[in-house]
Amino acid sequence: MNNRKPHSWIALLLVAALIMLTGCQSVDGLDLNKVMKNSYSIQSAESKQTIALEITPNPAAETMTEEDKKAFELFSNVQLTISEAIQQDYTHISIKGVFEYNKGKIPFQLTISDQDYTILVEGAKKPIVIHNNGALQELQAQQGLSKEMEQLIKQTYQKIYAWYPSFGGYLAGLIPNVNKISVSSASEMVGTEGLKGKNIHVELKGSELIELTRSFLKNLLADDKGLKEMLGQIYDIFVPIVQQVMKENQDASGSYSDMISPYLNNKTLAVELAYTYITSNLKQTIEYYDTYVKELSESYSGEALKVLLSDKFSVKTDVFVDGDLMPRKSSTEVLVNMPDDNTTAVKSVKLTTTAQTWNINKPVKAAVIDTSAGQIEMNSFNKPNQLLAALDPKSSLYELLKYDLHITKKDINLLMDNYSGFDDTTKPFYRNGVIMVPARFVVEELDAEVNWNAANQQVTVTDPSNGVVIKLNVGSKQATVNGLIKPLEVEAELKDGTTYVPVRFIAESLGATVKWNSDMQMVTISRE
Repeated sequence: MNNRKPHSWIALLLVAALIMLTGCQSVDGLDLNKVMKNSYSIQSAESKQTIALEITPNPAAETMTEEDKKAFELFSNVQLTISEAIQQDYTHISIKGVFEYNKGKIPFQLTISDQDYTILVEGAKKPIVIHNNGALQELQAQQGLSKEMEQLIKQTYQKIYAWYPSFGGYLAGLIPNVNKISVSSASEMVGTEGLKGKNIHVELKGSELIELTRSFLKNLLADDKGLKEMLGQIYDIFVPIVQQVMKENQDASGSYSDMISPYLNNKTLAVELAYTYITSNLKQTIEYYDTYVKELSESYSGEALKVLLSDKFSVKTDVFVDGDLMPRKSSTEVLVNMPDDNTTAVKSVKLTTTAQTWNINKPVKAAVIDTSAGQIEMNSFNKPNQLLAALDPKSSLYELLKYDLHITKKDINLLMDNYSGFDDTTKPFYRNGVIMVPARFVVEELDAEVNWNAANQQVTVTDPSNGVVIKLNVGSKQATVNGLIKPLEVEAELKDGTTYVPVRFIAESLGATVKWNSDMQMVTISRE
């Protein structure tokens, strides 16, 4: 056996079997398949939920690192309480809740409106707005998307939301029931409603996952009609975008376009090609299933997988459904007991959740966060300095992120004479005994912003976390930091289109430190 690509299938499907515990078979006359499909059909609703995580340290652990101790101090008991969640539709949602950890509580509000996320969290100077279509905006700025393409992308989002229930119901129909599942009559209070219905109790041991996954694969392979229908739906959602790209780049695509056009323009042919590829891999995966599982268990992450595939891992869940078989209330416990030895700092991990839902598929209105007094706009959380700049330094969230989690901590290693680990334009060099580093690379690695004015050969650096503004000109031995003139050891230099500056000046101006390793000929820029 040389072809081992299906390994990833096994890992993904084990996760799928973990999440979706009930399948298509009826239990005591209750249609579980309909229950699962109903859960995917919720387009609007109100709900509340709690998620609690409890991590127990291993008293027998011989190697408890300082990081382990800090993690237990902060997060051995964590709870997320969502007191109010309103889903107006798939793209308009509001959430109000509290995040609790060992050192305190952090209240928050979150709204989702189309592709924008607005967050109001205790400690934020103003509401934070994340534009989730940042990649689309960047693509628009770089390449100039046509109006047809912009409209097509928006339509695709809507198609995906509409397709989600169908896809979820399809998967639900393929998953077999776990061994221990029962149904009983029950009455529950959900919101302000007193309801009569059924309670579904499910228990799963990790030792069942291997056979559950095997059965799921066999069911998937046997369902020719369902798989082709699902592939056809995927074709309808995504191929129009590919066709539009090919149309707008007809000259550049050349022979590649000629090669794939027959499949893009012929749904039947495209579906058959995808179906053949998937089923051939499924057959191979099923044939060598035990071999793949064994090899996964013996891989680098094998020890963790062995725990998940044993009775040390268990899931218990109760789901209350109303008379229409709509899930209304649930509670779940996930427990992982680590091996009884001294090699791990954790003895057990327990995750518990409770949830209830009402006003299902009825007109509800998502709340709105008031931004009339201003807002802080961000494209992502990828730059920790920008996030901290939006917070009050005295707030609990700032302290958690900055001093407990050290989200701004970074080490940048640059080699003088060898490959830097990034590309040649990042390699520093000596000039008159001073190490020169590329300004843009270092500044952006430290999560600050840099602008280049070609007309006056000036670099402007802005650090949002501490408000530092640095200005320097190519060829000048002076720079300004927040308006104050600072001397440079040597002047900034433009080399092969890249501006280089003295390393100590740029790093220390941004609150970082510099270390030199003479043996490795490496400069290290560190920030806490």
